[in-house]
Amino acid sequence: MLTVHRRVLTAAAPGVLALVALAAPAHASAAPAPSAAAPHECAAIDSYSPNAHEEHTVALVDGRAFAGEWDAKLHTIVWQDLSDNPGFPAHACDITISEQGDKAFVKTVTRDGAVHETTCNTAGKDVKCDKPWTQLRPPTAHHGS
Repeated sequence: MLTVHRRVLTAAAPGVLALVALAAPAHASAAPAPSAAAPHECAAIDSYSPNAHEEHTVALVDGRAFAGEWDAKLHTIVWQDLSDNPGFPAHACDITISEQGDKAFVKTVTRDGAVHETTCNTAGKDVKCDKPWTQLRPPTAHHGS
């Protein structure tokens, strides 16, 4: 039986206060809930719906990355913490998700512009993101002739 722990994290963007409810499996590490009064420099959320029955979401709150699957029975997203995966970058500031087949690609960019990626298995009902983060090569300027 899977036990679900719920926690609420707040994320502030200029002029906007968003409330994100996070639920994590019992085996996931619990991140301390940030204070609603604390300023947040970077917060982001992105989703992808590969079909009418699935929705995969990533969120970045207080420098911690999360990935999750919409659970229609619970009417919430069941989250897992990606910040505990080896190689998670310090100072992550934005996050995105894309998918191809049964594989999701989660990328984050740091305040200094470094891009890191991890992959997730999206086969079946649950999103499983347990791969290390890898820093991608920086972009290079392309000069046409």
